[in-house]
Amino acid sequence: MSKPDENLVSCLDRGLITPGRALGLQCGPGRNALYPTARIRGGRGRSLPHGDRRGRRARPRGGAEVRFRRGDAFATGAPAGPYDLVYDPGCFHHLPPHRRISCLALPKRVPAPDGHFALTCFAAGRMGSGLPDAAFHHEPGLHGGLACTPESLRRAFSDLEESGLRAVRRQSADSVLFGEDFLWTGVFRRAART
Repeated sequence: MSKPDENLVSCLDRGLITPGRALGLQCGPGRNALYPTARIRGGRGRSLPHGDRRGRRARPRGGAEVRFRRGDAFATGAPAGPYDLVYDPGCFHHLPPHRRISCLALPKRVPAPDGHFALTCFAAGRMGSGLPDAAFHHEPGLHGGLACTPESLRRAFSDLEESGLRAVRRQSADSVLFGEDFLWTGVFRRAART
């Protein structure tokens, strides 16, 4: 699939987030990395894909550059930023509670002041497990992924300012965008230092 996420495209189209230097988590073939960088001249993006694409570069129209790196975005040696946008298209809901701690630290240190952290995750009651975090210490596996509520996302990213939180809009098979209504999308802004 090469379609970018409808929520990312919507945020860019409405000016909610401004493309610039971006970090994409678990980007796979780069479907979301190529779209925003194609919209800006001279923009730079970095993606940490699930697959091995070390050293691969893509140059979309407009002169922007995308570099794919295989690595652990939550490790100490991960790209430090700052980035105008950090985008997680589905990593958060596949992390067990003890690994989410590292994920939650990322939006506090990597986005630039006034930069954004955006994510897509399973919506409680529509997809994923509704088990409380404590249950995962006794249960093997993630039971298909963790389901989130708007309240749980607001709590998880309470150090950031909420810019938008909604259900992803389902897209038809012939749409140029990807979207499934069993997903939530959230955009959070790292406040500028005062």
